[in-house]
Amino acid sequence: MNHLHTTDEPFPTPEQAYADAPSILDEIGWTARTLAALECFTALDRDFYLRKAALLDRLALLDEPDTPGDTTDTAVAAALYLLDLDQPAVICDPRAYVRQQYARTLTDDQ
Repeated sequence: MNHLHTTDEPFPTPEQAYADAPSILDEIGWTARTLAALECFTALDRDFYLRKAALLDRLALLDEPDTPGDTTDTAVAAALYLLDLDQPAVICDPRAYVRQQYARTLTDDQ
């Protein structure tokens, strides 16, 4: 399944991308359980990094109207990691890319 951005596909807003997402608390729990179940130095799949980047993006969105800072920086770093992992053929806002890929994954799973 190709998850990479195409130039004719618009980037969703955060509201569109995360409309059907599990709650932030559920995603924190999923992330923690996933990491707790791993042995040291276990490779993780793209789905983990996408969900983690989306979670961090959502957390950053809660802070940004008032004080963008460490949470925003962490969200950008996670988004850049996903971009590096995927190597898309376009240059774009890393967090917009996460939103697009997350929304696409939700659509593909249904």
